[in-house]
Amino acid sequence: MTDSASPETSGASESNEPSCEAGLAEAVRLAKVELQKAQAAYDRARQQAAEHLKAVRETKLGAVCDQTLECVKRHPGAGLTLAALVGFYLGRLLGRKR
Repeated sequence: MTDSASPETSGASESNEPSCEAGLAEAVRLAKVELQKAQAAYDRARQQAAEHLKAVRETKLGAVCDQTLECVKRHPGAGLTLAALVGFYLGRLLGRKR
């Protein structure tokens, strides 16, 4: 009776090994696909950051001032509010201590 149980047990473990290996191979394949996706996303983000940094370096202070003035002309309320907030915080930051 123990002899008949041994072949069944050993047969069951042998049949589990290929399915376990197949599951492991599938997990490795999926991990490789996800790694490739992450690498592509990283490369895109790095390229975009390099382009933005180059644009910032090439931008002159006069151009930034001109863009700011144009924005304030289009949205005067927001510009006034922002100027008031910046003035308030600069006053608090640089104000004299009592």
